[in-house]
Amino acid sequence: MRRNSKVWKGLVLVLALLVWILVFLSFQGPGRSWAEEEDEYAGDPVAGEKLMRDLDCYQCHGIGDEGGDVGPDLTNVRLRRSKKWLFEWLEDPSLSRPSTGMPAFTWNSYKEINNIIAYLDTLKTPVDTKKILKEKNLVKAGEMLVKAYDCRACHTIKTGGLDIYPNLTKAGEKLRPEWDKKFLKDPSAWDIYTFMPNFHLSDPEIEAIVAYILSKK
Repeated sequence: MRRNSKVWKGLVLVLALLVWILVFLSFQGPGRSWAEEEDEYAGDPVAGEKLMRDLDCYQCHGIGDEGGDVGPDLTNVRLRRSKKWLFEWLEDPSLSRPSTGMPAFTWNSYKEINNIIAYLDTLKTPVDTKKILKEKNLVKAGEMLVKAYDCRACHTIKTGGLDIYPNLTKAGEKLRPEWDKKFLKDPSAWDIYTFMPNFHLSDPEIEAIVAYILSKK
């Protein structure tokens, strides 16, 4: 009898633990369980554009031919950031970067975030890497890639771009090609706190970009 009693107590504890886990997961919010699949972020781009105007995102961000230059230009942000990254950033920017000046909005639903992402997705201009890399002059090819990937959305290079992150105008005077190549391959491998996105660049792309950046002296 004592043995049966211990078995029953054990089963009750296991069941109680399972119930607690299910309850805990049910309160985690839908955003955390969606995350990996791109189609989970499907939204309405028209509603997203309207919402961005209502939230006055253009006051700080350049979007297309409009907007300010306080924050990064968002025209080609989908080249730099995944939908998952954008969702988590918009949900609460301070969780990704505590020092950010980006406000945390009070969303009526996660659908609003998806609508904004859907709108930003319509602005993306894919990079024609094969065409650019046909350029025989490596520095020129790098310049074309820097423009295509919209690096000036965050960096100043000569007279263009935003001085939000390191100014690359004279990068050739202080950076080494070996370090640049490894950093561009996977920025977070060098600095887990870096805000620099991983563009998943090919080796030929990295060679060209580094050649262009280091030509700035």
